[in-house]
Amino acid sequence: MRGKIIQYNGADGSGTLVAEGKQYRFALTSWRGDSAPAINKTVEFVADGDAVTAVTAVGDDVLLKEKAAELGGKFGASLNKLRASIPASNGASSDAAANGPAPGGAITVNSVIERYGKLTLGAWVLFLLGTLAFNAVSMSMMGASIGKSLFDIASLMSQMGAGGGGMIKVLLLVGYASIAVPLFWRDRRAWLVLAVPLLAVLWAIFSTIHTINSLGDQVSSGMGDVFHISFGFYLSLAAALVLAGLGVKRFLSAA
Repeated sequence: MRGKIIQYNGADGSGTLVAEGKQYRFALTSWRGDSAPAINKTVEFVADGDAVTAVTAVGDDVLLKEKAAELGGKFGASLNKLRASIPASNGASSDAAANGPAPGGAITVNSVIERYGKLTLGAWVLFLLGTLAFNAVSMSMMGASIGKSLFDIASLMSQMGAGGGGMIKVLLLVGYASIAVPLFWRDRRAWLVLAVPLLAVLWAIFSTIHTINSLGDQVSSGMGDVFHISFGFYLSLAAALVLAGLGVKRFLSAA
């Protein structure tokens, strides 16, 4: 059964996980994993009634494949709905793959893949996963570990009144939508919009550093023991770099 850890006490090795709306208690003796249990960690577990006999951590690579497949399916379904809503045109331009679909032309999954290339679409999906599904930072306090995605960090900073949090969220949202711009705006400058995801990540780095420095030297010097950069940050940054590079390349090659 698949579940998620919602509480863990490192002092006595006890924790709580939730699955299908029901909570289960587990002990460290039933844990199967290379690292200690952590809050928000996805797990597979075996339960005998209300007793949990085994808990196994689900690897990030497994979650990545599952999320990619899920997003890919939703993206394809959205394109099919969009295609169905646009009447087909017999006079569609033969260079649609280079300049995007002609007004009134049908949009298919194959035409989108041909327009962008699998690498660009894959990098965009990974950017979504990196900023939404995986933790960008983890916080270790009193034996427990709490992770936050890049989007959650933006929301948290906004709630705390820290400057830059709102802009991070805006840039992330624009970055998510940027993939659609070259599909409908048939101009080589449209490819430069793919640099927005990188701008969002860089602004997040700047805002976080600025917020930590504003807390004072004594507080900021101890932050390294509490906050740790996690997989989601590196995935977001790598995907954003690829998107920006591909966007600039397409802009220059179309000149």
